[in-house]
Amino acid sequence: MRFTRIADGEATAYTVGVDRLDPEAAPELEPAGYRSPQLLYAIMTPGAVVADYDVHRLARSLPGDADWVVDELRALDYDDLAEPDAPEVDP
Repeated sequence: MRFTRIADGEATAYTVGVDRLDPEAAPELEPAGYRSPQLLYAIMTPGAVVADYDVHRLARSLPGDADWVVDELRALDYDDLAEPDAPEVDP
């Protein structure tokens, strides 16, 4: 899982972990309903970690108005996050 920070430009910021799930590489994912490769997001909030592959459902699970999270997750540079030699934590 690769980690980065997203922020709304005001007062809220989250650490986000992104991992590509591939049922062909990890057969245990298929019984859980994963049929094709997709991204799993994990957002660290104060007191909890919220994880989902659906960015809209993920934003609805966060406190307050978190619509900005959808835009920030879509704007991430997934090529950099997906490189096997990329650093585990972005500054």
